[in-house]
Amino acid sequence: MITFIIFIILSFLLYYKSTWIKKHNTSLYTFFIILSLIAFLISQLATHTIFNSLTLPWIKGFLGLALFYMVMLAGALPNWTYQKKLYSVRTELSIIGFIAISPHAIFNLVKIIKGTIEPTYFGIIAYIIMIPLFITSFISIRKKMKPKDWKKLQRLAYIVYILLFIHLIIHYSLPINQILYIVLLVNYLIFKLIKIFKNSKR
Repeated sequence: MITFIIFIILSFLLYYKSTWIKKHNTSLYTFFIILSLIAFLISQLATHTIFNSLTLPWIKGFLGLALFYMVMLAGALPNWTYQKKLYSVRTELSIIGFIAISPHAIFNLVKIIKGTIEPTYFGIIAYIIMIPLFITSFISIRKKMKPKDWKKLQRLAYIVYILLFIHLIIHYSLPINQILYIVLLVNYLIFKLIKIFKNSKR
């Protein structure tokens, strides 16, 4: 449910600030790297509940998931005004999404290494696939690749999307959260399939 709330807030901000995001992308990357590092350090060092609560959007992956869902919708929604604004900053959202979800991945990896939780294989595989997608999202790296090779690599994002939602549905114990993630996934698949069908008719 927290993911959905963050998604709504971010959608509202993006609708009015997409141009600003594009213009200040480097500053935003730096800002989110700093926040993500702080969130991870607090999760490892802080003992007070209030401090740990502030890190939940990062440590639980809520913020990263909300950003990735926006990236998903950018390639699935009809050509509405909102979709165009999403698509214009799709690269920026995916980069920030990876940065924001990294504390969650590293936090759980530390717990897995310590043996305090069982490995979450769908999540681990999804994060590993995200790494080359993240690196090649930067224009400076993308320019060094052949367009065909870059597009082939980026198709792995669809595997990431599916793995993420399987991970979420399996590992979230609250039925309300499981239902929400199923609804979000089905919603995306419907829009995406409709778009593919319409494009095939052109």
